[in-house]
Amino acid sequence: MSLSSPDNALALLPGRAVLRAGGAGPLEQVAGEGWDGALAGLRALLDKAHPRGALHVVLSHHFARLLLLAPPPLRLGGAEMEGWIEGRLAELYGVEAAAWRAVWQDPPPGRPIPVAVMEAAQFDSLLGLFKEAGLRPGQVEPWFATAWNRQRRVMAGRSGWFALLEPGRIALARVEGRRPLTLRVAQGGPEPMKDLAALLTRESLHGGVTGQGELWLAAAGVEAPVSGNLAGCAIRPLLPAGAGVEGMLP
Repeated sequence: MSLSSPDNALALLPGRAVLRAGGAGPLEQVAGEGWDGALAGLRALLDKAHPRGALHVVLSHHFARLLLLAPPPLRLGGAEMEGWIEGRLAELYGVEAAAWRAVWQDPPPGRPIPVAVMEAAQFDSLLGLFKEAGLRPGQVEPWFATAWNRQRRVMAGRSGWFALLEPGRIALARVEGRRPLTLRVAQGGPEPMKDLAALLTRESLHGGVTGQGELWLAAAGVEAPVSGNLAGCAIRPLLPAGAGVEGMLP
């Protein structure tokens, strides 16, 4: 459960930060490039807005690597699940996983577990900035987790695809019965809808999917249609047309 108020939320993208605090509209700051630019943008916003308490932090998929792990054989509690996930990451990715911080969704027993990892150094630098500002992170998670929690009821009982577009990244999950069965993240170019169509086609062929179903699509900071079809899927928009990167906020 998040400790943060819905009024206090932050999205971090390469070279950019978006902050909503105290019930005011979102503020955006562009500063530099990459993770350092995101933190510089955040620092500038904190100086302007002076938020208090906890912030819900949403990470761009440039910063959070998304994985889908098969479930453990038994139902595990919080500390047990944390240890099990750390062990699975070490088995799958070796010493590379030692430099990661993992966050995950706790699904019903037997369902795949969406996990996001970020570089430990980046995570620690974010916590350090929060400490300097007298803040605490209520929850830190990738955009996929934020959007999934907000929209999964819309997809209840139906099969199809769940796609998130942000500048330079595409996240795509195959959904059946309110659960993700596959999860992929790919680079997006100047024509993200063409890139998404190609990814949809590849994932459909790879998974042997014949009935495509619907495409629930959230595009933040990227131009995308609000109707029509893509790769045989009926588009169902989850954000208004022309939504900026503030659409990543919960």
